[in-house]
Amino acid sequence: MKSVSRSAASYFHPAAQVAAPPLLELSGITKRFSNFSALDAVDCAVGAGEIVGLLGENGAGKSTLMNVVGGVLPPSGGALNWNGRPVHFSSPRDATRLGIGVVHQHFMLVPIFTVAENVALHAPHAGALYNAAQWEQRVEEWGRSLGWRIEAKRPVEELSVGERQRIEILKALFVNSDNSNGDMATRLLLLDEPTANLTPPEVEELFTVLRRLRERGCGIVFVSHKLKEVLTLCDRIAVLRHGRMVGERRAKETNVDELATLMVGRELGSTAIAEESRQSRQVPQQSSPRLEIKNLSRGILREISLSVGAGEIVGFAGVDGNGQRELVEVLSGLSKPETGEITVSNQNSELAKAISVIPPDRQHVGLVLPFDVTENIMLHPALRAQYKKRVGFDWKRARARAREMMQQFDVRAPASAERTVTANLSGGNQQKVVIARALALPHAVVVAADPTRGLDVGASEFVHEQLRRAAASGAAVLLISTDLDEILHLSDRIGVLYEGRLLPHGDLLAASVSRETIGALMGGAVST
Repeated sequence: MKSVSRSAASYFHPAAQVAAPPLLELSGITKRFSNFSALDAVDCAVGAGEIVGLLGENGAGKSTLMNVVGGVLPPSGGALNWNGRPVHFSSPRDATRLGIGVVHQHFMLVPIFTVAENVALHAPHAGALYNAAQWEQRVEEWGRSLGWRIEAKRPVEELSVGERQRIEILKALFVNSDNSNGDMATRLLLLDEPTANLTPPEVEELFTVLRRLRERGCGIVFVSHKLKEVLTLCDRIAVLRHGRMVGERRAKETNVDELATLMVGRELGSTAIAEESRQSRQVPQQSSPRLEIKNLSRGILREISLSVGAGEIVGFAGVDGNGQRELVEVLSGLSKPETGEITVSNQNSELAKAISVIPPDRQHVGLVLPFDVTENIMLHPALRAQYKKRVGFDWKRARARAREMMQQFDVRAPASAERTVTANLSGGNQQKVVIARALALPHAVVVAADPTRGLDVGASEFVHEQLRRAAASGAAVLLISTDLDEILHLSDRIGVLYEGRLLPHGDLLAASVSRETIGALMGGAVST
């Protein structure tokens, strides 16, 4: 973002009245890991009362930049200035004390601890003794100041994803506050993919809070892959590509297509064309069902029945927590249904009878993070079988295959890529490893649960094309997603999961159904 030479007033939200230096100014920030440059001479600035969107492909350097600003990583070169003065961070505590709060992409909460205990755990002024009553009162008051009702005594493991997000934001905003008055100490809030796991209503609620913080004078950096969200929320938008700042735009002066081109360095399909394509898509001819589910019940799921034909993509929309996890677990064999049956038919080979699953949680279900990329790819039984030897395993050929798959699915890693420990990949590249493993071989059925979660616009387009190809090759594709745009964009027929039941009335809707109809069903409406 080559804008650091602008007048200081240009960094402020229009409501700001007094010109002052930017809260944070980065000049020539570089970060190297051995011979790999994650950041290359990045210039950036954020003012008080301003929301700056930060876009970029997976591996573009967004999370690395947030870690440098948050004190997690020291820069290899360049300078950080806070209120016009140079600063150096030796730890995250240094950034916190200065007034910088960070909400990381993956939650950093202790599940068995209560909400209040989690907040106190990260407070530098908490002291040696924990006073439960005081901290519970304090946390609930902080929540009320943002318009939230927080139950400070509840264990985090009982909270929904949206509720956990609130706790992370409370930590980032208030953890460094003077406990005697409880004022918000944080002046700059960094949010790394904060909406990746949120439902549409939760996203709207988050945006309301962020706008309220902006009016209080808090500077905000909003990292996201969701271009429409960034355009809706942010005042300015900066774009990283391959570790370099390649452009900055005022949100009111740009659009989705221009931002997507800046991100990937090439033009992608127009959003208008994509919408027209969705409306005119031809539903595949009815064929014998490839996947049949009859009266399936498990946990919250109740008597789910449907069939998916060869070449068809059926989408399941719904607010997270309405049975999606249980459905994926049953279809992937992680749990057994209480009642009902699942049938995969009309295939000859054993391989093609398999159900391939892209799980919704790449870190806890999809991958073994301490394993390298090759080891994770070879967790697929059919792939692993190809490289078994009479004695042992042919790792040389397996690693060559992994390299080919990484190139095919654009998994980006440092040198010795196929030997890279998966935990060291960005979240988006971890997701690509899961997708590569799931789609590398033909299957009768593909179950894709939030397949583009954490992926940039270019990678999402690629994954969508892979799912279409799987359907074109004869697979039945069941798409389960909390991203309504994704459901509308890909599906031939659409259903909604609400409180474990399939709406409307256990049936499916045509692909041309309106967003308003699906939204009403997601809220529990029983008529359309």
